[in-house]
Amino acid sequence: MNIKITGVGSYIPKIVQKNEAFQQHSFLNIDGAEIPSSNEVIVEKFKAITGISERRYAEDHMTTSDLGVLAAEKAIADADIDPETLDYIILAHNFGDVKSGSVQSDILPCLAARVKNSLKIKNPKCVAYDILFGCPGWVEGVIQAQAFIKAGMAKRCLVIGAETLSRVVDPYDRDSMIYSDGAGATIIETTDEDGGIPLMRSIICFLDVQTTNPPKKTHAT
Repeated sequence: MNIKITGVGSYIPKIVQKNEAFQQHSFLNIDGAEIPSSNEVIVEKFKAITGISERRYAEDHMTTSDLGVLAAEKAIADADIDPETLDYIILAHNFGDVKSGSVQSDILPCLAARVKNSLKIKNPKCVAYDILFGCPGWVEGVIQAQAFIKAGMAKRCLVIGAETLSRVVDPYDRDSMIYSDGAGATIIETTDEDGGIPLMRSIICFLDVQTTNPPKKTHAT
């Protein structure tokens, strides 16, 4: 038995916010004082460091769970499965549903349950839950889905990562230019085909070792 990603989907919002829009912002230091550099210089340095020239923001009527639903629908269609056969829906996020113009986070019921409801899944054995895990939330969701399948607790899982960070950033913080909105979803399931997802924790441990103890460079003679 192997475990594979058999379907993928994403939702990228339509509202485009280019770097030039931030030239009208008031950027402040942590002590509240204005940053001495001009906004043009700040934006130019940001682009040089990150390579980011634009980002996408969700439409006012949409929330994080809404983005997750749209990505999930595409993943389910891509995998060509019946959503009623899903054993788990795992949704990784950090701030819940935050409506446009508000800073209030709404996390109950969990966003995964909202996605399940929007997908019209009736299966009572389909468990929906959220994980708040920072940037690698989707990766952790895949790790958990793989563990459920290996343990015989599941055969097919939907793992989603979604955020509307534009609703929670501080507009006076120049780092706010980094963040945006969107969602991605994957179907993780058992398969008889060759290949599949390797042991995720081994990969993460390997990458961690490579980062903290990079191999020494050798020079050809």
